[in-house]
Amino acid sequence: MINGGPLPVILAAPSSQPFEDWAETIDPITSQTYYACEIGDGILDAIRVPISSWQATVQVDRASYAQAVIPAALQWVDAISDRADGEFIIYRGVRFSDDTTQESELARAPLGDVRFDQGPLNSTMTISGYSTLPPTQQALTRTLQNVRSESTGAGLRVRCDIDWFLRPGHTAIARGTSFVVSYINYYVNASDQYMDVGERLL
Repeated sequence: MINGGPLPVILAAPSSQPFEDWAETIDPITSQTYYACEIGDGILDAIRVPISSWQATVQVDRASYAQAVIPAALQWVDAISDRADGEFIIYRGVRFSDDTTQESELARAPLGDVRFDQGPLNSTMTISGYSTLPPTQQALTRTLQNVRSESTGAGLRVRCDIDWFLRPGHTAIARGTSFVVSYINYYVNASDQYMDVGERLL
């Protein structure tokens, strides 16, 4: 998935702030979870575009990758072209019952490749790019939720619910087994969403 394409871009490290697990306050009955894509170039105002699906591989020792699909994209062509030297960020957010929102960044990448596809009834735009993540700023330990599967080889890999705060370099716990996260693969579409969390022993 990350063969070819432009050279990775080193992204700036986020500011270090005390960790707050605000996700513990989410009530799945009264709150609504969503994903958002923001595109900006540091010059023009950033824009939020709808996305129908996205995927990403985030890792600190190799190139990371992110891709998102924008539906009904014709209306966004000019705005995205104007920000062609920028980057896109994928957020996971929650809207609480009082209409306030909270978001956590999951992936970001420069606009390395932009593809527009138009059919007789609809249009889509696929944006993707490669980046090099900075080292993790905080040491967190997160318990993986709703584990679907585990596999072993050159390290443990676990498929589970997407975690709001887990990042490469953190420690994950899956069914009582802890390991240092080397990579996270995210997959989100209209029918399913999950992440594969893995370690590399070699």
